[in-house]
Amino acid sequence: MSVIEQSGGSSMFRERLAALVQGGRNSRLLRNILTVVSGTAGAQALTLAFMPVITRIYGPEAYGVLGTFLSVTLMLIPVAALTYPIAIVLPRRDGDARGLVRLSLLTALLMALLVALLFSLFGDALTTRLQMQIIQPYLMLVPLVMFSGAALEISQQWLFRTQRFHITASVAVGHSLLFNSIRTLAGLVQPSALVLVCSTALQQALHAAMLGLAMLRAKPHVDNHEQSTGSGESVAAQPGLLALAQRHRDFPLFRAPVMLINAMSQHLPTLVLAVYFGPAAAGFFALCRQAMSMPTNLIGKSVADVYYPRISRAIHDGEPVASMLIKATAALALVGLVPFSLVVAFGPWLFALVFGEQWQVAGEFARWLALAEYLVFVSRPCVVAVPALSLQGRFLIFEIFSTSLRVLALFGGAVLIGDALATVQAFSAAGVLIYLSLVVIVVFQARRWHTRQGAAA
Repeated sequence: MSVIEQSGGSSMFRERLAALVQGGRNSRLLRNILTVVSGTAGAQALTLAFMPVITRIYGPEAYGVLGTFLSVTLMLIPVAALTYPIAIVLPRRDGDARGLVRLSLLTALLMALLVALLFSLFGDALTTRLQMQIIQPYLMLVPLVMFSGAALEISQQWLFRTQRFHITASVAVGHSLLFNSIRTLAGLVQPSALVLVCSTALQQALHAAMLGLAMLRAKPHVDNHEQSTGSGESVAAQPGLLALAQRHRDFPLFRAPVMLINAMSQHLPTLVLAVYFGPAAAGFFALCRQAMSMPTNLIGKSVADVYYPRISRAIHDGEPVASMLIKATAALALVGLVPFSLVVAFGPWLFALVFGEQWQVAGEFARWLALAEYLVFVSRPCVVAVPALSLQGRFLIFEIFSTSLRVLALFGGAVLIGDALATVQAFSAAGVLIYLSLVVIVVFQARRWHTRQGAAA
């Protein structure tokens, strides 16, 4: 090859690389993802910085009580507003989205009051029957956490819709610093499970309040798609709450059961470990789950939060969604390969080094849970595509089967084998199979949707 040919090839490569870099800089989607990731990264970095201190203050027993309490609340938070907040991103008109905000808040308030009534009447009998007396003193905190979690989800979805990702990013960092400072200082005064649970119960409310204050201080959002008469008066009729509830009824009918079943299957291991092997085993798993979910919350959820409104617009415009999902999934698979592989290889040593020698067992749990969490991380874009592709009815059936598989794996390890590590291994194996299947199904359905749209056009 001549020097001229080599020079020309090198020049062409540099031009293409420069064009790729410039395109990335000009990509609004990429900028939004980087904004959300930067805020989430700052929040996660602060949490990670505080965790070695918090784990040494409280210990596995207190973490086991907290993990059991959070397992109950995190099962209920996704359905506190019957998943109506997830629909806020979907309508074309912002007026309809504002109606969904009001509908979600009202639904969450009624659900929290209902749970408070049920716990006041039957809470003691329920915890005794399920052998979860360790969280009996904290039951009445559950409705508060439910409503706060729903309010937080509503605020975030509205900000995602209005593309104000900088608010969610900045508030995430401030909330992480304030919340972890409160837990640490409270633990230095009184390092007990009571203090750990009560301070953690304020997390959702604190985050929602900080987002609300940030939105009040920001420039007001101007609604789109408003048709006006010559005098400037809007002629677009605003649907009532009942009409909006009816229009988006697939969320409480299909999405809410899916979220409830999925949350139960995800957090059931902590409850099973607490009942069969004691609060210390539950504490090991709770810390393991928190650490393993950090990459998912840092990058996977950030990408999914930005992709959700983007996928919704792509579906409205008839774009090929399947290719978007494949690219996002492949990118996440590459990004997550190194951190999760490190945990699989060096989990016990890493946990003992970072959190203290008493947490080495959590590292044994983590090296197995990392396999399942890697697939959770990779599948985030496909998960958020489910409501946009109107797959919620089918997804409900899928979730029933996947939850049954998780339950069988859990009780097979706890009852038949009688070993905590075997229970975690069985749960992780089920998770790998479930999320691999989920990615394949959603991409296949996205291709079918685009084919049908092309045929109809």
